[in-house]
Formats: sequence, structure tokens, C-alpha cells
Amino acid sequence: MNKKLLLSLILSAGGLLSGFAKDIVWYDGVHPVSYNVEGQPSTVVRTALQMFSDDMKAVTGKSATETDKETAAVRIVQIDAVSPSVKNALKKEKVPVDELSTRKDGFYISVSKGRLLVVGNNGRGTAYGILELSRKAGVSPWVWWSDVTPEKRARLTISDKYKTLQSPSVEYRGIFLNDEDWSLQPWSWKTYEKGNPEGRIGARTYKEIFKLLMRLRANAIWPGMHGITTPFYLVPGAKEVADSCGIVVGTSHCEPLMRNNVGEWNTEKRGAYNYITNKKNVQDYWIERLKEAAPHDNMYTIGMRGIHDGHMEGVKTRKEKLTALQQVIDDQRKLLATYVNKDVTKVP
Repeated sequence: MNKKLLLSLILSAGGLLSGFAKDIVWYDGVHPVSYNVEGQPSTVVRTALQMFSDDMKAVTGKSATETDKETAAVRIVQIDAVSPSVKNALKKEKVPVDELSTRKDGFYISVSKGRLLVVGNNGRGTAYGILELSRKAGVSPWVWWSDVTPEKRARLTISDKYKTLQSPSVEYRGIFLNDEDWSLQPWSWKTYEKGNPEGRIGARTYKEIFKLLMRLRANAIWPGMHGITTPFYLVPGAKEVADSCGIVVGTSHCEPLMRNNVGEWNTEKRGAYNYITNKKNVQDYWIERLKEAAPHDNMYTIGMRGIHDGHMEGVKTRKEKLTALQQVIDDQRKLLATYVNKDVTKVP
């Protein structure tokens, strides 16, 4: 064969091979998985990192460790928590920063300079990106609640061509803890958090629920509201745990402005739950909670009916009901503007 032709074939083959994907190693079987976080991320990112570290302990036998930017196998960036210069540097690494910035709770993962790069739109998006690495390592979202033990791995690798951009199509994604009084609630205070008062789902239990929601990329919860239920805002530490997991707290259909009427309205102290005859006491009751809830991430139910599933008090005819309900909603919007955000259109 002609030597020039042979050399040409060899060079061509080499070029083709160099275009093929190859694996990069992010756990080598010896050293723990290492990561670095740029800037000062949201609390939910720190929660996800603790979960990720525990996941890596389950998979590799070694907890993930934080190290310097230059040597970390995984680099993590929360876009809304870093400087413009960091964003510009990411763009030079082909990260779709502008597109990602428009995707709330979104994340982008790729391989850059031989290392994994996780970039989140915000705190929640960054947390989801971190936990996506746990999923790729074989950790199920049900690792805790269903005791799904992940398989041990001697090595963790990923293609150097890997990239993914993911974001939710629904802004608020979550669950309602309905009928919790016969299952989750007694398990919490009888088994998982012994010593808590009867009827209470404690903050430690809520933390595990919220961690599951994070793994499932959910961001909202409507706590239970039955007669035996301890109202969410009366559970010590519950709202702080929700914040730490990026969870928006709402209330169900008959519980406006973050109150749980069946568990919180005291007729002897406040009179009838009647907006027609007892408007000031009802408003004061709502205002108390709005002041307490304002610093936290909530989704507010508006409107009014009676206690629990009862009808609205003080009205009889259809016209009376329509007039009263419109007044309630108008007044509630004013209260939200006063105590939560003056631009009420920005209140979920």
C-alpha cells in the first residue's frame, strides 16, 4: 500500500476516534466525590448538598466533600447568586446562561474542562441539579420513605458529551396531606418523633417529607387541616424547615390567609367567625398570621367559608353571599398588600 495513503487512513481514523465520546470519572473508587460551590447560594442548596453527601456515602462508602474550585470533580453555580463576571465566564464555557435565566427552578448540567458542571437558575433549580447527580448515581427519590437502598458503586463516570437543560412546566408543584389523622400524623408522634403532643406532625417529619419533594422536584405543600391537626404555623420549626427545602406552604380550600380555622379560631375568645357581624375580630385574626408568615415563602388562599367545611356565616340569599364574598376578597387583597407585598399581584 502507498505509504502516503496509509498515513492518511491512520490520521483519518485518529480524527474519527477523537470525535467519539469518552467517559470522565467523578468517583474513582479511592477519593470521595468532591464538589465546589460558587458564591453564597440559597439555603436550599446547602440542604441538597447535605443530601448529596449522604447519598454518596450510601453509594460509594464515602461522604462527598467540599473542596477548592480547581480540584473539585463537581462545580456548582447558582446563577442568581453570582456576579456578572461569573455569568460571563459560564457563557464562555458554552453554558446557556440567558436561556436558563428565564427558566424558574431550572438547571443545566454538562461536562466542562473534564469536570461536571451544575448550574441552577435559582436555589431550587440548583438543588434539583445536585440531586439529579444523586439520581444518576442510582439513588431513588424513595431512598428514605421506602427504604430503597442504592447499589454500591466502585466508579462513577459520565460521558464527556453529556449535557441536559431541564425546567418545570408548572410553577407550583406539590401535595396536600389529606386525611393525615389516621396515618402520617400518629406515625409521627407515636413512632418517629416520640414525645411530641398527640396530633402533631413534627418538624423532623416535615423535613423528610420536604426532602422527598425536593427529590421529586416539587416545591409546594398544603398541610392537613382536620380537627386533630396541629396547624402548620403552630408546629415549632416547621416553617423554617420548609424554607430550608425551598417549599412553598399553602392552605386548603376553607383556610384563608395561612390560618387553620378548625384548629385556631377560638369562638369564646374572638366571637363568631362571621365577617358580617364580627369583621374586626376576623381581620385581626388574619393580620396576626400575615405578620408572622410574611418573611416566609407562602401561597395564600383567599375567600371565606365557615369553620372547616361549613357555609359562610351571616349570609342567606345568593345576592348576600356574592356581595359579602366580594368584600372579603377585596379586603384580603388590601391586607396582603399591607403586610406581605404592596404589589399584591406578586403574592402567590
